[in-house]
Amino acid sequence: MIDFVDERMNRSVPEFPRSPSQLLSLLETFAQSREHWLKVAGGAKGELLEHAFSLRKWEPFEVALECGTFVGYTAVRFATLMWRSCAKHSVARVMTVEVDPVHACIARHFLDLAGASRLVEVSIGQVRDVIPRIVEDFGVRTLGFVFMDYKGSIFHCDLESLELMNALSVNSIEVADNVALPGAPLLLWHLAFGPSWTLVVYAMMEFLEPNTEDWMALGRYKGHAGEAPPAPKSWQRLSWHTDHMRRRATGLRPTEGDMFEEDRVAYSRYVRRHFLDVGIVAMPWQGMVETDTDGG
Repeated sequence: MIDFVDERMNRSVPEFPRSPSQLLSLLETFAQSREHWLKVAGGAKGELLEHAFSLRKWEPFEVALECGTFVGYTAVRFATLMWRSCAKHSVARVMTVEVDPVHACIARHFLDLAGASRLVEVSIGQVRDVIPRIVEDFGVRTLGFVFMDYKGSIFHCDLESLELMNALSVNSIEVADNVALPGAPLLLWHLAFGPSWTLVVYAMMEFLEPNTEDWMALGRYKGHAGEAPPAPKSWQRLSWHTDHMRRRATGLRPTEGDMFEEDRVAYSRYVRRHFLDVGIVAMPWQGMVETDTDGG
């Protein structure tokens, strides 16, 4: 992947927004090859992220947080969006966290190629360990946007930590990927039934998987207003099972075999049934529409 991008990337001085757009296009082209597999939030998921980012009117002190950098695809997208939203300032306003040091190094390399390293800081470690730095470095109520794309069974724990530390701005936007596949049921419960959040859920097909439906959750923080009721035991079990399927998908349960497309389609349907049973329904993503930004 690195060779593929390096050989094709324009080696002149990076320019915004041309260089980030070229890098995103190259990664998508690489992912489309049948010989490779690259799990990035492209296609409809990328559109939704741009829509969610546009819902805010950014204050000069606010920052965005990405949890789960992978190879930096979405971090480059956020750098471009922040650059456009904040009068094209060149101050680092995006923090992204990656637990795998190899992936973090690849992400830093791609951010350099795109000319986005001045806008994005890549931190290595567990999200729960890096979260306190948000308040230490930027202050309370400075997080305007949070994107979660890592281990879905702990999304809710890290979001609750952000709330308890007063890191979130009022009207902060929270977006979570892979809510239905492999699933993030406890986060969805927290957003749907907690008094501090409003929630909209969108359904779309996975990037480059036209038969596989996934959901993305978009929450808006109203300020701390109390705790969500405990999730039922069936949802606790479901959360455990999503981790089981996550390990199987990454080859960590070899005795159970690989997960093929039909397995992913069936499991997404199984997870979504739990959500539908309690009245959580996803709206089909229809593409970008013009929206007014909020005042926060």
